[in-house]
Amino acid sequence: MPFDNLSGIKTKKFNMGLFILLTFLALLGTILIPGVGLLGAALLPVPVSLLVIRGRVKDGVICAVTACLILFLFGYILPLVMMFLIITIAFAHRYAVEKQWPAWRTVYTVFFIFVGAVLLYMLLYVIFYGPGVFSEISGTYNAYIEGMGDDPIFSSYAGLMMLDRADLDAVLTQTRTVLRFIPKILPGILAVSFALISTANYMISSNIYKRNQIEIIPFKPFITWDLPWYYVWGVIAGLVLVLIPEMGGSLDGGPAAVDMAADIIGYNLIIIFGALYAALGVSVLWGIFERFKLGFLIRIIIIIFLWFFFVVILFIFPLLGIIDIWANFRKLKRN
Repeated sequence: MPFDNLSGIKTKKFNMGLFILLTFLALLGTILIPGVGLLGAALLPVPVSLLVIRGRVKDGVICAVTACLILFLFGYILPLVMMFLIITIAFAHRYAVEKQWPAWRTVYTVFFIFVGAVLLYMLLYVIFYGPGVFSEISGTYNAYIEGMGDDPIFSSYAGLMMLDRADLDAVLTQTRTVLRFIPKILPGILAVSFALISTANYMISSNIYKRNQIEIIPFKPFITWDLPWYYVWGVIAGLVLVLIPEMGGSLDGGPAAVDMAADIIGYNLIIIFGALYAALGVSVLWGIFERFKLGFLIRIIIIIFLWFFFVVILFIFPLLGIIDIWANFRKLKRN
């Protein structure tokens, strides 16, 4: 595969030890630190990508492999998948720079690489541990949920909050309901997480590339982000599947099984398309800030204030994004 457009890039020396350390730290952040995992995953392929784009493919592969070696202490499937993920994204970025892909095409590619890594992980697990491994994991998860009342953490929580047994039972019931529901919406959560990671990865990478004289097409300004109007059908389909009354069907389990399948698909569609329109809603709000020429500090204060009403903005921002399809608050030129 030719990379003629990369021939003019300077090949200054990089400290391999530093690059391995940065990749390793991003890997630890991805796996071990709650809340920082998304940022860690976005940073994870950056050092290797920079090496590969510079033409130091062998060094890039060594960097990825060396940073993941410690994971072999906990098994051999995860490190292999992480190596695949890092190296594949690095070559995707090299190809994007060579072919001058638009930003969103690179983001989509990285997104599907993350999806492919998850599928590869699941496939390897089935190959090495048998097709019943996921049933065993599900059984262990459900058993933990049922036995949560005996967990010392909840006893400590009850004592700290001075809850009596009735109040603790109510908390346990709500917690069990949430935990049972999470696996059903896991595809939607993963899709949104991978989209955030892919977008952050491109933003971080493009900034670093430019500092190293590597040309890459930047994102359009945030206030001009938009979606085709027909994406709204994803939200509508999700709402219909969730709100529709119990359906009949021929699946095993009868109407209840069909109704559950409809709920699962519906909630995941709402999460995925709701997140897209939430991002659009934030873009609309930022465009309103631009129109009134609000200072950057005031914008941040407003956003921080809105964060305290998190449950409310989960509905307001997607709704604002959907309304913008017709209202066109930012006066964008649309076909």
